[in-house]
Amino acid sequence: MKKIVTIDAGTSNLRIRIVEEKKIIFERKENYGVKIGKEKFESELYKLLQECIEENKIEKEDIECIIASGMITSALGLKEIEHLHVPVSLEKFSKNIVKVKFFEFEIYLITGIKVEKKYFKKEHLKSIDVIRGEEVEVFGILEEIKVDEPVLVILPGSHNKFIEVDNRNIVDLLTTMSGEIYDVMTKYTILKTSVDEKFADKIEKKYLMLGNKIGRKYGINQGSFMLRGLDLSEKLTINEKSNYLLGLVLSEDISSLEKNGYLKKYKKLIIAGGNIIAKGLFELLSEMKLDNDIQMIISSELATIGALKIWEQSKK
Repeated sequence: MKKIVTIDAGTSNLRIRIVEEKKIIFERKENYGVKIGKEKFESELYKLLQECIEENKIEKEDIECIIASGMITSALGLKEIEHLHVPVSLEKFSKNIVKVKFFEFEIYLITGIKVEKKYFKKEHLKSIDVIRGEEVEVFGILEEIKVDEPVLVILPGSHNKFIEVDNRNIVDLLTTMSGEIYDVMTKYTILKTSVDEKFADKIEKKYLMLGNKIGRKYGINQGSFMLRGLDLSEKLTINEKSNYLLGLVLSEDISSLEKNGYLKKYKKLIIAGGNIIAKGLFELLSEMKLDNDIQMIISSELATIGALKIWEQSKK
């Protein structure tokens, strides 16, 4: 039976999966990505591919394809491929797959998406928003839950991605740096002593909401030092303080949703991912008692599902 190998390569993580008859039969995840440098990334990827194939006793002729997405198509990856401009459909992705030779392997690369934003129109300056990897997850989501109406897909992580989908096409996107800012504040500011350099372990709703409230009222700059004051005055647990900080940072995402008109434009919001940032956003939006239908999907297989869908489309 032919196997398909999928590679999901991010900035900091790398995941290889082997798929047989649309079922994942093997998975290997490594805590490095393209940020280790192009040469080292290529060397480590090659070694990992060999190990995965040998471990599963797969012959070269038994591999239908190796298909990859994410930062592997950036300048730090195997080959830099120009982003596709929105709107982007499943068909458009499938027609723009790029095949590269990688030692004895052939790897099919799925590129990312970019959109020109109008933030600086009056100043005659351009701004580009981009994604590499999340676009594949979006098509994995659409395959999993069969959404036909216009929807806003939210993919929280180091960079939170707000992706607009209409008629099953990706039509626009927006990025915030919430996850990265949260990480920096917990590890590289005076607040690291308050939260012990940790993200929240689990949601403490009271303090998540408090951080959001303070962020909305006073802003993140003032609100962040207010955590330092809380730490000096109150005996809060590390997780309570981490939740406050998470709510504070995510208050900016709530503001972005409002200022960009997403909560009025889209009746359906889908938050994908089981990380603490995703859970925090879901809790904050649910607490607002909006008219929107807010759905959370927790799956680590979305990138693989989306990549397989794009590959199937390319064969038509």
